[in-house]
Amino acid sequence: MAFTVFQTRVNALGRIKGKFVRATFLYQQALKCQKCNPNMAMFLICSSADAMQLMGSQRSHQNFNRFFLQYTPVHLRQPPIERYLNLNPPLTRTPASFQEALDYIYSKLRCLYVHEGIERLSIPPYGVNLIGDDLFDKFNNNYYIINRLAILGWISSITKECLLAII
Repeated sequence: MAFTVFQTRVNALGRIKGKFVRATFLYQQALKCQKCNPNMAMFLICSSADAMQLMGSQRSHQNFNRFFLQYTPVHLRQPPIERYLNLNPPLTRTPASFQEALDYIYSKLRCLYVHEGIERLSIPPYGVNLIGDDLFDKFNNNYYIINRLAILGWISSITKECLLAII
């Protein structure tokens, strides 16, 4: 999309123009941090979604969920996260739902980093096992396998699509 077309569409957003500009700025900052600090990039991606304030200014988690649920195209809702159906042999895994992925990202990749300084995308914290490039983690009484190399790229790409859907 040419810059002039982009600028015209942004100017036509009316009352949400400022929120969109802030969300886009945070998204661009996240892209700059992806390689050097993936945890900060994930935080900025989550903040980008929250900046649209679709549910209000004091509802970060709800803003995050609404942004992705409202704007993510259906064909991109396959996260690089799987859930174990059981932990008894034979181990059976299934893809995590889009909502499960959003909840995991917000709680385990955003909140733990922001509120406790726990980095999960670089060196996993105590109690989280790293198997190759995958995190094996328990969340909401379920066990998940998260491809830590793919998760940031996936959430980045759907954030871009969500922002483009707004304009």
